Amino acid sequence: MSLIAFSSCKVTFVPSYDSDISEQIDNTAKSVDKFYLSMLESTDPSEEGRSFEKFSEQYVNIEVELNSLVNKNKIRPLNENSTRICEITLELWIKYKEEHKRDNTLSNGLIKLNRKTFSDLFFAMQIAEKAKEIIANPPQ
Repeated sequence: MSLIAFSSCKVTFVPSYDSDISEQIDNTAKSVDKFYLSMLESTDPSEEGRSFEKFSEQYVNIEVELNSLVNKNKIRPLNENSTRICEITLELWIKYKEEHKRDNTLSNGLIKLNRKTFSDLFFAMQIAEKAKEIIANPPQ
């Protein structure tokens, strides 16, 4: 009887919810969204209006935040999925930054596509963190 009861039990280990990381995800998502929206609304792709140089400092600031998210997630035990989402986001940020640097401009279409890509990635980060909170404090 105890064998049946024991075999039906399943233990799942997940990292604990971290409100500071959740807030940082939200703030970084807003920074990225503002970065692309500002570029789209206040610049023109012609005549060097979107040259990389004009945005290099913002790229660095956001990359610093993404590195921080990766590192904070790496040190949390049992947090491989959230860490991987952050790593993918950082890798894409660097890739898109390098493409902007190489081409020295971004089209409206690329800005919209990049914005959507990052919106989806930050949403995945937020859902992963929220799930940890729900697991720790299940609804009654």
